[in-house]
Amino acid sequence: MNNSDHPIRKFNPGSFQSDEEVIEQFAVRRRELNMVLEGLRGNIDSSLCEHVLVVAPRGRGKTMLLARVAAELNTDEELSECFLPVRFMEESQEIFNIADFWLDTLFYLARECVKYDPGLTRELRKTHADLTDRWREEALADRVFDTVLDAADRLGKKLVLMVENLQALCEDVDDDFGQQLRDALVSEPRIMLLATATSRFEGLDDAKQPFFELFRIIDLEPLGTEECRRLWQVVSGDVVSGREIRPLEILTSGNPRLLVIVAGFAQHRSLRQLMEELVAMIDDHTEYFRGHLEVLGRVERRVYLALIDLWQPSSTGEIAARARMEVRPVSTMLGRLVSRGVIKFEGSGRKRLYSVAEPLYSIYYKLRRERAAATVVRNLIHFMVAFYGIGKLYQMFGQPRLESAIVREGIERALAGQPRSEDSFLRVAWSAVRYISDKAMANAQFAAELRLKEEIQTALKEQEFERIVEIGNHFMDSGGVDASLMPESLVAYILHMRAIAYEKLEDFEGVIGVGNEMVERFDDASDQTVLARMARVLIHGARARQERGEFGLAVSTYDEMIARFGNSEVADLQFPIALALFEKGNMQIQRGEFGLAVSTYDEMIARFGNSDAPEVQVIVALALSQKGDMQVQRGEFGLAVSAYDEMIARFGNSDAPEVQVLVAWVLSQKGMMQIKIGRAEEALRMCAELEERLGALADDEKVVFVWRARYVHALALLLKNRQRMAMDVFRSAYAVFVPNNEMMMSEMLQLVPELIANGASEHELVDILLSEGKSDALAPLIVALRQCTGEVVRAPVEVLEVARDINKRIEVGSVK
Repeated sequence: MNNSDHPIRKFNPGSFQSDEEVIEQFAVRRRELNMVLEGLRGNIDSSLCEHVLVVAPRGRGKTMLLARVAAELNTDEELSECFLPVRFMEESQEIFNIADFWLDTLFYLARECVKYDPGLTRELRKTHADLTDRWREEALADRVFDTVLDAADRLGKKLVLMVENLQALCEDVDDDFGQQLRDALVSEPRIMLLATATSRFEGLDDAKQPFFELFRIIDLEPLGTEECRRLWQVVSGDVVSGREIRPLEILTSGNPRLLVIVAGFAQHRSLRQLMEELVAMIDDHTEYFRGHLEVLGRVERRVYLALIDLWQPSSTGEIAARARMEVRPVSTMLGRLVSRGVIKFEGSGRKRLYSVAEPLYSIYYKLRRERAAATVVRNLIHFMVAFYGIGKLYQMFGQPRLESAIVREGIERALAGQPRSEDSFLRVAWSAVRYISDKAMANAQFAAELRLKEEIQTALKEQEFERIVEIGNHFMDSGGVDASLMPESLVAYILHMRAIAYEKLEDFEGVIGVGNEMVERFDDASDQTVLARMARVLIHGARARQERGEFGLAVSTYDEMIARFGNSEVADLQFPIALALFEKGNMQIQRGEFGLAVSTYDEMIARFGNSDAPEVQVIVALALSQKGDMQVQRGEFGLAVSAYDEMIARFGNSDAPEVQVLVAWVLSQKGMMQIKIGRAEEALRMCAELEERLGALADDEKVVFVWRARYVHALALLLKNRQRMAMDVFRSAYAVFVPNNEMMMSEMLQLVPELIANGASEHELVDILLSEGKSDALAPLIVALRQCTGEVVRAPVEVLEVARDINKRIEVGSVK
């Protein structure tokens, strides 16, 4: 995440901010801004001003909109000649009558006109102090009002009074305040009121009330997907697609303040990491969510808690039963909560159903109340990640890649491993220290050094990464040891282990710092062991940049590593060079540089394709596989077949478990590709070949490819118009479906619409999905299928929103 130097305010936007900052950060609500500015321009020559009321629940961007209008009035040449914005505090807690209102106007007017006329500011402040002391005078309101108008005349500008939370202000004032304010506004062209309210309060629609038809009302609706995407980009600096931001739109209900809070938590996290850590984010902001509840009255809060605990659209009777209250007072409280904008409803009469306006509050309460709710929330988030395709693998290929523990652990083991070429001086020095001198062994410093590697390796094995950092820091901070006994390779080893530990702890800044230190210390080193360590640490640094979303810097780090070591024939450098080229190719795909990625993969394959080193063979196999996947995604099926066939020809007979997993992946991918181009028989042959290889795989890897073989088999049968057989195969595939496997989840969400598009029964699909005890993880999909049958389904608002998007996908598939 790359936040700007001036982060967007969650509260009080515009306060102590320049007009330029406000304009720069105003990412959404442009339509509403234009509506207000249109009204202002119409008021320039009007004998009576049009007054505006902006209505929206808290957090929807009312204050930001007013700040943006004020910035425009200050910076636009035409408007600044005609208007002066006078911004009140967000809560006008000292206003109890019309005199108080005009005194506050005078106070803020004095503050606003200091840049135009400092002398007038001093005069107004003195007048304000004098009039404040005369609070007993009956004519005080008129005197203050006249002073305000006189100041407007001297400035030669109309005053735009920006008053927040008008509904709250009106609750605490004298009975005649509203009429007195209306009389002033409708008779005085030098004053315009631009106010906000959290709801359309009762007096706006009652012809007997003073505010009836006084305002042009502008409602701030929840942000749509595109507005959420633009706001996220301004707040975080990250460019995301509408598809990726959609889950956060659902969870925040398009509330700008909540989206800014979430973006703040997401600093130095990818959007995918954010989704996975959302429960922690909610826990981190307990005080904010609790404060939302505490502003409600006791009885209101009781009804609201009942509704958020039900966690689905609910009737008045259901809410009353949960709140253990009579229906009539609950109905009254629901009306108040609707007016506050914290809940919403659909339907009318007895069919009216209420739900929470912002789902994160329901999630917060459920997490506090029930431990089991955390599992429900995580299931929903996991489903969203797969359905909306969040993360770099979706950006690269449109679907997640194989998450193979064997392949991943093999690469990490090689990256952390000891270089083969141990420095001879290191061995001699340690032997000398260990065996030759009793005097040396008595020295506590030397004894500690002897134990250093053993301690680090033990901590690494036990995954005690904080301990590794602690050991390394203690050694480095102590100034090391006598250079005549301690070779550079030990220092390089400690830095390497610290980089690994920081990466495991997700302290990516720490990883980058270690990389910088490694280069600074050993820029001119010639020791092969040191260079092998440096190469690996630079890879960790590039990955840290990537995790921080700094893709350009990540590619630059890979380039630096390749430039340093790319021409070396040293055995210990072959694996890190191959890995750097492979990862650089992946980064180029993410950046849309497909031609460059192919060239990078080809360079790596040409150089290392004949390597005998097992860890290098895995990287070559990965590159061929990834190259084919990218070409499938781009519709280059002939090139993809060539890449897949080359990979199978090179590695099909390998005994290495990591390579066998990749061969199985390529076979399954080749089957998928045959489906895309309508070759059902070829796809079925791929399934058969894949099934023959399953015996060579470990059980946890095997289940993935059993699923994939049956998945491709079902799609092939659909191509052959054998729907009944396809449903039977789908049932067998579901038997091995693992809900927390993201690849399986993603493919399930592609398969079900395909089945429906080819005539499968939604009723039968629901029956199958409910049959294996896995339905909790598939709740949005099951809700969507039930809705397809015409059933009215009640579920959490978030689930209903995701189900709506699933049904859109199903409809598109049906049209095709």
